[in-house]
Amino acid sequence: MKKPSRAVNASKNLTDPKDFIDPICINGEYFEIIDVDPPSNCYYEAVNLNSIEVLSQNGLQPDEGNPKFHQQFVYTIAMKTLDSFEKALGRKVIWSPRIKDKKTEYVAKIRIYPHGTRDANAYYDSNKKALIFGYFKASSRLNAKSFPGGAVFTCLSPDIIAHEVTHAILDSIHPRFLESTNSDVAAFHEAFSDIIALLQRFTITELVESQLRTSKGDLNEFNLLGDLATQFGNALPNGHGALRSAIGSRNKDGKWERKRPDSSLYHSVETPHERGSLLVAAFFDALIKVYTFKTEDLLRIASNGTGILPSGQLSYDLTKRLAQELCQIAGHLLNIAIRALDYCPPVDITFGDYFRALITADMDAAPADDNNYRVAFMESFRDWGIFPDRVNTFSEESLRWSKPDDFNNDEKIALDIIAQKVEKEVRVILGMSDREAIFNKYNNSQLQLHDLLDLKENKLGPEKWSTFLKKLGLTDKPIIYLDNFGKEMIPINAFKIEVHKIRPAYRIGREGNILEQVIVTLTQKAEVALSDKEKFRFRGGCTLIFNLADNFNLDYIITKNISSQRRFLTQLNYQKGNDTHAFHSFDGSMYDDDCFSDRINFSKLHFHDNL
Repeated sequence: MKKPSRAVNASKNLTDPKDFIDPICINGEYFEIIDVDPPSNCYYEAVNLNSIEVLSQNGLQPDEGNPKFHQQFVYTIAMKTLDSFEKALGRKVIWSPRIKDKKTEYVAKIRIYPHGTRDANAYYDSNKKALIFGYFKASSRLNAKSFPGGAVFTCLSPDIIAHEVTHAILDSIHPRFLESTNSDVAAFHEAFSDIIALLQRFTITELVESQLRTSKGDLNEFNLLGDLATQFGNALPNGHGALRSAIGSRNKDGKWERKRPDSSLYHSVETPHERGSLLVAAFFDALIKVYTFKTEDLLRIASNGTGILPSGQLSYDLTKRLAQELCQIAGHLLNIAIRALDYCPPVDITFGDYFRALITADMDAAPADDNNYRVAFMESFRDWGIFPDRVNTFSEESLRWSKPDDFNNDEKIALDIIAQKVEKEVRVILGMSDREAIFNKYNNSQLQLHDLLDLKENKLGPEKWSTFLKKLGLTDKPIIYLDNFGKEMIPINAFKIEVHKIRPAYRIGREGNILEQVIVTLTQKAEVALSDKEKFRFRGGCTLIFNLADNFNLDYIITKNISSQRRFLTQLNYQKGNDTHAFHSFDGSMYDDDCFSDRINFSKLHFHDNL
């Protein structure tokens, strides 16, 4: 008689109230695991992470057939990812609030469903504040890398878990990045999540050592380090390996080929995953450049100056040293990638904006750049054709966001008033540890700054106030947008200024520099009637970065001008399908329409329908 699997023994029917147990399997500070399996009409018993059995062996042993191990694994990787963000950002992660009756509601925990759907899919649901992981039957095709017809659980892929958790964290930092206002927005969400998953993989010392032995220390050769969701990709029909790869892929003959930079692709590829892969590739190429620079001396020593290593495996000591360097570089790049989020505009993100944010954030954190991280970024982004808009020269200083130096004395007084209000609130926040209390204080601080801006307590007077707002990318005057034919549309009054975020940041750069900053984001929207039935939402605003350690001086103003005619037409054409990259306008399946702008739907964006 066949013995039932642990999964069967551990499951209860959803319709049997006698056996009902608490559906919350793991109840942490940031995440709660709900192991309900709707396709099978059952739920699974919870793992007790504090039991003697679990603690005595440092956690349950890996077992793909045990739902309790699934719960433990997905929670562990989710917390590891969140920890990377909190260390890099220098503050606690506060989840994006739930909007209820036009009011924000505190979200203490993101819910994780390890067996939430029977699909080749995993996604973040921004409305439910949940991470849904699917499972599916692998292809019956014979494949040395997978079990034909076996069950594949996305909640057992550290890459997929890190990717989806990153979507949730990115939503908490930049909620307007869910609005697809240009061809880079959805691609950025995908690329950034892949970058975090990829770099986290490079921080696992044992994995790095193993792969360096296989490739003899050469990251340009085929290895698993640059692959994401390998088991998932192998299980798909016609799968030749990873779901996505940053360094290469297999051609139609099944032969692996290194991905070579092509600066023309940025202007031709369309789908979010294709477009996002360019940003991931640029990041990975930067990693290779820094790794090559930092390990040249080791390879010279090991090869007696020839640069050509002897045949056979790398020596134990050399492997250890190379892995140490690579893990450290990956950790640095992980911090740079995450910290750059605070240097992005609050709306309408582009790859070029993020490129400038990377350079600026790193110049603040590591001014000397002894190991050429920024040079590596500049070379790799250039090779892949990713350039920022409206930059005169391709240098560090030009790429760095400009310091605010065009304010007159009256405007400086207005900035001082804003700074004093924000500083007072932030000093209180810095002494708090309870996340719900921090959330409430954030909201209260934002409300006070909003009231200050609304009442114009700066005493500049109407005209000077308007000029001041213009320098912040905002306005208090009617906006006249032009249509595609240069004809003036009806003047539009922009909505009141929204104080989107006030966030402190305390972080230490790789050279030991301590940064104490406060990030304030102000946004504004205009709603334009294109016809009796069709409306269009257009947003603008700015990110203000104050230096908490330097008299609260304003270091940067990063704007997206609400009055920009050029940006207005670009977004309008994109969302109406007149842009060559406006792929979603012809197929809305990846987006939720909120009547004014397209909103990314991660469930459909990630779905693989080729099973």
